[in-house]
Amino acid sequence: MLLTMREKTRIEAVQAVMDGRLSVAEAAHVLNLSERQVYRSLAAAREKGLTGLVHGNRGRTPWNKTDETLWKNVLRLVRRCYTDVNDQHLCELLEREHAIEVHPEALRRHLRAAGLAPKRQRRARKFRQRRERRPAAGMLLQVDASRHDWLEGRGPHLTLVGAKDDATGEVWARFGEVESCWAYLGLMRAISLSAGVPLALYSDRHTIFHSPREPTVIEQLANHRPLTQFGRAMDELGVSIIKAYSPQAKGRIERQWGVFQDRLVVELRLAFARTLEEANRVLDGFLPDYNRRFSVAPREQAAVWRKSPLARPLDRILCLKESRVVGRDHTVSFDGLTLQLTSGRKYFSLARQRVEVLQLRDGSVEVHHERRVVTRFTASTIARLIRKNASAQKRVA
Repeated sequence: MLLTMREKTRIEAVQAVMDGRLSVAEAAHVLNLSERQVYRSLAAAREKGLTGLVHGNRGRTPWNKTDETLWKNVLRLVRRCYTDVNDQHLCELLEREHAIEVHPEALRRHLRAAGLAPKRQRRARKFRQRRERRPAAGMLLQVDASRHDWLEGRGPHLTLVGAKDDATGEVWARFGEVESCWAYLGLMRAISLSAGVPLALYSDRHTIFHSPREPTVIEQLANHRPLTQFGRAMDELGVSIIKAYSPQAKGRIERQWGVFQDRLVVELRLAFARTLEEANRVLDGFLPDYNRRFSVAPREQAAVWRKSPLARPLDRILCLKESRVVGRDHTVSFDGLTLQLTSGRKYFSLARQRVEVLQLRDGSVEVHHERRVVTRFTASTIARLIRKNASAQKRVA
């Protein structure tokens, strides 16, 4: 009879107790059993001999063992009809088409033992090396957003857009209706005015950060990559955007959402927050205390935050910016609207000149030429032009 190592050790220990070479307490220590179990083993050995210490089911056929004839039929069916079926689907097909019920794991074992490879090879787990924190604050921010029922049914689903300093763990965040370019631009504005401009951002591959567009011939000749509006703004601020290819790569901000969905949800509940504005007010009180308690000291005390531009020029960077060519009638087309430029002393005529059209956060639009404002349209003016354009299209229809 082939014995396991544990069974051999048990038999030798019990034999030693019976011969007087070990006490019951010593045998219990060797076998990692209680003395009561050793006494039971001694009783079994005296009654049935040392073979009484072997498990009673040894050598017996399991009651639930499937008939070998059945497995031969299954393998014959697989080779004839189901060579390109995955294991789970095959188990379902055998039950549905042939009234053969087998356990999926038992089916898998018999298929592999018969040399039938799985339909798809299981990919080996990727080797992931731990990435140490950046040594100084402001060197890298991980940015992401979390769509969640933050108000637990008391209000609409909100999106929490946030950034986390890789060196210290300090968090900046803001609630918004959706994950959008404006939400991230607003987040970067708050960070820049409070802490400074970071050196780099670590983001996922969302099209807010990385443009899926192929570069044009002109961009290829100039060695420029296509940029999104957010990417263009970060380029103007001198902030590089590093692309993460898996959630694990930016695991610190990913795990942060789990913490906030545990803690922040409770704070919102206790404050009876029901709207976006109320949620942001709770967040304004929650974040300073959270950062004070849970942020860590960086390895290097000297932070590398860069000085931010003032609020007004910063708003002209963190905006939506498009390049347009002025028509002969001194108009530019922007977002379906025709904007009439005004004349000035510095720019008597801008026909056929290239200008930049800036859509600011407050809804206003500015037209710039050579970094100077040519014409500014207030938010109310833009709203009036949109209504006028909509009514004109309705009349045409």
